[in-house]
Amino acid sequence: MAPVSVGLEVGAAAVKMVELVHRKKGVRLTKLARVEIQPDLEGEDRKSAIVKIIKSLVADYGVNPRRLISGVGGESVIVRRILVPPMPEEELVQAVRWQAEEHLPYSLDEVYLDFQVLGWGRRKGEETSVILVGVKKETIDSHLDILRKAGIIPQILDVNALALFNMFEFSHPHQLEDIALLEMGHSTTSILILEGGFPFLVRNLNFGGLHITRAISEELGIDYSRANQLKEEYGLMAEEEESGRVSSDTGAEISRQTKKCMKVLIEEIIHSLDYYSSQRRKKIKKIVISGGGACLNNIGEFLSVRLGLPVERDNPFARMGYNSRYFSPDYLEREGSFFAVGSGLALRKVAQI
Repeated sequence: MAPVSVGLEVGAAAVKMVELVHRKKGVRLTKLARVEIQPDLEGEDRKSAIVKIIKSLVADYGVNPRRLISGVGGESVIVRRILVPPMPEEELVQAVRWQAEEHLPYSLDEVYLDFQVLGWGRRKGEETSVILVGVKKETIDSHLDILRKAGIIPQILDVNALALFNMFEFSHPHQLEDIALLEMGHSTTSILILEGGFPFLVRNLNFGGLHITRAISEELGIDYSRANQLKEEYGLMAEEEESGRVSSDTGAEISRQTKKCMKVLIEEIIHSLDYYSSQRRKKIKKIVISGGGACLNNIGEFLSVRLGLPVERDNPFARMGYNSRYFSPDYLEREGSFFAVGSGLALRKVAQI
């Protein structure tokens, strides 16, 4: 029987689920779901709503909870690529902990720490390359509490940014050099810069679609729901289209407010690209976008003009098999970017219990 794995992403705005079957001939998509979280809920009410959504997904889609992989994201997740001096493998754990004290903005008592060796220094004096991951304990504990209340103990608990890399590595195995990935979520945006087949830089920014909607809501004096509806309807107009409209035109106003709000994101992206260029003496070739923000009208053109780079929207299902009677190719192309992280989680295989 072919291995089955289920990626479950608990986002800021929605819970997303992706079920994949891992066959010898390739990966096949079998189940897909996205359920919105009521936006005005906070604290325990929000947790209870998420638990209810997860229980419903498991029951309605016949998901085996023992095949489930989930992940955490946001600013409390820190990912660093570091180098450590050559040493025996048994000494590496302690060496990484020493390095972590320098690279993490939190006390080691506040975080769960893990690492993965990317390449051992085999020659004399050659350093060992390591991906270091630190996540605040309260983030992990809160996430696991939600899953346990939903009756789930995940087989693997991953980091969303690395799941995004996992998805891109599967979809574009020969494009892992000088590429920037941009996952634009509801409340955060992840920037990954790839070099040598691995993430070189990972940043989680406190910026997402939520901030754009709030700016539109405040500027136009309308409620959040209406502002979000207008944002999704109009998005970003092309420069020449916007300049030809009068200032009272709704679409032009939404576009202007969106662009104004996104200046913060553009500055952070440029900062990351400049840092990469200064450290590696190389330039980024292109930017690949995903997440709900990647579905904003004209977002690719807008970013390309501002950053001076080609920008592509990713579809995580492009290299997967699926039954077209259940999944419309148009839907997967249009909505696929919402499931970038969930797909990356599901691409991890779990033990078949």
